[in-house]
Amino acid sequence: MLLSSMVCAAANQDMAALEKLADRFMQQEVSHRQASYKLGRLDRRLVLPACSSPKVDWSNTAQTSGNTSLVIVCPDSGWSIRLPVAVNEKQLGVVLTRSVAAGEVLQAGDVKLVEIANPAMARNVLNELALAVGQSMRSGAPAGSWLRNFMLHAPYAVRTGQPVKVSAGGDGFSVLSEGTANGNAAVGEAVSVRLSSGRVVRGMVQPDGTVSLAY
Repeated sequence: MLLSSMVCAAANQDMAALEKLADRFMQQEVSHRQASYKLGRLDRRLVLPACSSPKVDWSNTAQTSGNTSLVIVCPDSGWSIRLPVAVNEKQLGVVLTRSVAAGEVLQAGDVKLVEIANPAMARNVLNELALAVGQSMRSGAPAGSWLRNFMLHAPYAVRTGQPVKVSAGGDGFSVLSEGTANGNAAVGEAVSVRLSSGRVVRGMVQPDGTVSLAY
């Protein structure tokens, strides 16, 4: 009877070993993410045939955050079980490292990523430094301020009162003239220009600073 019990125990899957396998899987999964996790526990009352090479994966690869689960399968025996896991994604936001004035163009040292402790504060906060560096401030802000989309704009390539070249082109013709910008505009934005003749036209700012009219 004792021998029979030992053989039976040896033939059953060790649930703790499966949990360790799942833990290693999760460590690898979150190693490239700003996230923490908490694994559930397998029901020790489960009796499954021992598996020589169990596999772990997400139950649903489209849901790898929040309250979700892993699936552990045994290709040899054909069984599969689910293991709950809670994944908490850290939300990072861009903050100013110094006070800045309106119109300043942000440099790499002016911003940093900080964890957002209160998710309610995360709305519209930029989550990548690249979204802020090289952008211009619409208004001044003190050090430590969260940066949001509406606080930034692309640097102005044309400013009010600035002399600009105006190019006009169409089917079979091209004209270049000069004028004065009536407003501020970044590359790709529209701006009105008063030509030397007094006529006011509107065109798109180009990367070289010219204003292009389309006919």
